[in-house]
Parts: sequence; C-alpha cells; structure tokens
Amino acid sequence: MYRPRRRGRLLLLAFLALSVLVITLDFRGGDGGPLERAKEITQAIVAPIQRGVTAITRPVGNFFSSIADLANLREENGRLRNEVEELTREINQARELAKENAELREYLDLDEPWYTMDAVTAQVIADAPGNYSWAVTISRGADDGVETDMAVITAQGLVGKVINVNADEALVLLLIDPQLGVGATTGERRLLGTVSGNGEGVDLSLNYVSKSEDVVLGDNIYTSNRNRSVFPPGIPIGHVSAIGGDARDPNYQISVRPAVDFTTLNFVQVLLETGSGSKEGS
Repeated sequence: MYRPRRRGRLLLLAFLALSVLVITLDFRGGDGGPLERAKEITQAIVAPIQRGVTAITRPVGNFFSSIADLANLREENGRLRNEVEELTREINQARELAKENAELREYLDLDEPWYTMDAVTAQVIADAPGNYSWAVTISRGADDGVETDMAVITAQGLVGKVINVNADEALVLLLIDPQLGVGATTGERRLLGTVSGNGEGVDLSLNYVSKSEDVVLGDNIYTSNRNRSVFPPGIPIGHVSAIGGDARDPNYQISVRPAVDFTTLNFVQVLLETGSGSKEGS
C-alpha cells in the first residue's frame, strides 16, 4: 500500500513540473513559442480533414432540410392555387354581372323614374266625344306643356295616355279602352306581356304571357318599356285577379284588377315626359 501511493505522488509531481515547464516555455517564446507552433501544425493537419467532412455532410444536411421544406412548399402552393381559382371565379362572376347589367339596361332602355318627372294636375271635365268609347277630356292642353302620348296618372296608378291636344284641353284614352295596349311587367321587372282594357267595370286582360312564366294571384303589375313603350316604366297598373287558359294554349289568360277606380275620376296628373318609344296601340 505504501509503494503505490508513493508512486502516484511522484507521477503527480512529475506532471506538475512538466506543466510548469511547458507554460514557462510558452510564455517566454511568445507567438513563436513551441506550443504556438504545435497548435499551428495541428490546425494545418486538422483543417483539411474538417473541410472534407463538412463538404460531405453539408449536402446531406441540405437534402434533409429540402425534404422538410418541400412539404411546406406543397402546402403553400395548394393554398395559392385555391386562392387563384376563387379569384378567377369572382372575376368571371363580376364580368357576367356587368354583361347582364349592360344587356338589361339596353333591353329595358331605362328612363328617368316616372315619380321624379314634372307633372301638371288637370280636372276631368267631360266624357269622350265621337268614336272613343272610354276616354275623357281634361282641363289642360298645349299651353300647359301637354303633348300626345304623355301618360296620365292618379295617386293609385295609370289612367291612360293623351291622344289629342288643344290649347287648353286634352283628350285622354283610358286604360280600360280595348284600343289601348300597355307593356306590362311584374314588380321583379320580368317582362310579361301587354295589358288591354275590356270596358268599364271589367278587369283588364294581360295578354301574351307564356305558361313558362311564374305568375301568381296577387302579383302587382306595372308599366314596362316593352317594345319601346311611350309609358315610363314602373307605373302601377293593378294586380293579377285571375289566371286561366285552355290547356292547348301556350299562353295564360290573365285578368288584372286595375289600381284606378275609373268610375270616380275627378283630378288626374299628366307626366310632362314620355317613355323612350313612339305611339303605341291607339
């Protein structure tokens, strides 16, 4: 037990002495000392090996990193593709809506709303003279700006149109007269057909309405620009009161209850503008 312990002490002292010697030599030698030269030699030997190992392992690391990034790229690519498809659909829808809007405007030839037009109030002063079955004379004429084809209304809806004008009077053909045809549509502005009269006390007829149209009892009927009508669009005519027709007939037979009570006409208004068309159905 004594000898090994003594031998260990001697080895420890020897290592301490060697360490002091090496430190002393390195300190005295400065940058050009033996330890510095040994470090340089070691670096010169190890550096090429380290570069070689790095050159080999770096592509491998990059490869596995690329695999990890590939999944992210695929996910991002899929998201971008979906966004492009959605934007494409929205652009196509916007183009279709713009095209449809332009076609509707061209087809309907939309005018100034009738309720914003200038109007002149007139009194009904006489029933129709001569060959007109359902017409009235009103107390306004050319001196007041009244012209033929101007629409005549009450607060309830369409009365008829001016067909003859003197300086201070005008003749109005009533909506209930069979000679007057008025382009008609529902509140949704779907073009339907033509309304014509059947005389006083009888509902109007809505003609030329295909059975492919969706028409129901109570539908409100308004003037339209059908065939470039002289009537401004949107004036109330009445509502659907009956729907019928022969099974072999492709069109409905529709009755319309007029919005205006033609038995109590007293005061009316003449819209001092017309629709976009020329004379119709007089």
